[in-house]
Amino acid sequence: MLQPLVVGLGRSGSGLHLNTLVRLARRTAATGDPLVALPAVGCDPRAGGMRPLGMPGEVTAVTTLEQALRYVDPATAVVHVCTPPRLRYDLLAELAGHGFRRMIVEKPLAASADELDALIRLRQEAGLDLVAVAHWITSRLTDRLRRLVRGGRLGSLRRITVDQHKPRFVRSLATDGHPSALDVEIPHSLALALDLAGPAELRAARCWDLRCEDRALPRLGGAHVELEHRSGVVTLLRSDLGAPVRQRSVVCEFEGGTATAHFPLSEDDDHAQLVVAPFDRGTAAPSAGVLDADGVPGIGHHVFRDDALTDFLDGAYRGFASKAAGVGNFPLACATARLLCAAREHCAVTPHSRAGSR
Repeated sequence: MLQPLVVGLGRSGSGLHLNTLVRLARRTAATGDPLVALPAVGCDPRAGGMRPLGMPGEVTAVTTLEQALRYVDPATAVVHVCTPPRLRYDLLAELAGHGFRRMIVEKPLAASADELDALIRLRQEAGLDLVAVAHWITSRLTDRLRRLVRGGRLGSLRRITVDQHKPRFVRSLATDGHPSALDVEIPHSLALALDLAGPAELRAARCWDLRCEDRALPRLGGAHVELEHRSGVVTLLRSDLGAPVRQRSVVCEFEGGTATAHFPLSEDDDHAQLVVAPFDRGTAAPSAGVLDADGVPGIGHHVFRDDALTDFLDGAYRGFASKAAGVGNFPLACATARLLCAAREHCAVTPHSRAGSR
């Protein structure tokens, strides 16, 4: 078994990673195939003032990496790096210096192209098995979209539109970890688009301010990113962080129809939905979608469980055990980070809007 060390106990580290790791440890132990060794160790300078994390014996909180080394052995640990992007490289180098080799890094992988290049060198020189968080890519919903793209049931893929909207006022006002809306939700959808449609070039990018009462937070209101893939597919990524409601949807437009995918909105519910509809509606679609023998979704409305983050961490830990966790993940993470850097550079020289829309 491998023991988790979660560095950074903000929303991502404590609310998502630690909670999911505890559930995964319980689930695999109950099946007789234990995967995660508890207690997990959470490290954050604010840990001393935080409420207890998990049940007794499940999580140990410390305030420094030196303290964490009293509870974890780098040889049998997996480090979850959940700090803001601008703090990533130095922390990864410090962890590598202590002998940690297995690392799961929150998105985005790096804050600049130079930092990404340095990270690639560090990974090679230190022999790191590094995995970027990309649970959208490994979700059951994305697998069904991927099967539709490859199966050709609706013809060739032509366009992808991703909408990731949510009200993010409190976190944006309280923290400065993300310099713009490009760093919040866009990395998830950017990786998804590259996975479904292949390599792409940036066509356009823009951000706008988040306005609340008498304040305006520059570039944190939302973002639009447009891509042109070598395959001919065009992608539009939209994220409104001042939206009144939540939405996580993907519309794939094919020659012969559409597939509209809805990801779970939060940890409150782990069900995904997929609506597959042909342009020719001469034949009534069944009320519930079914999969064919090859797992390609049929016409109709599919509803299914999709606990993507738990499944992602399960796969990552099993990959670490086989010494090949980041083999397929890291190249896509680097391609995503480079496009994200290009979008940041484009927005940096383009006047940002005081307000925006979806």
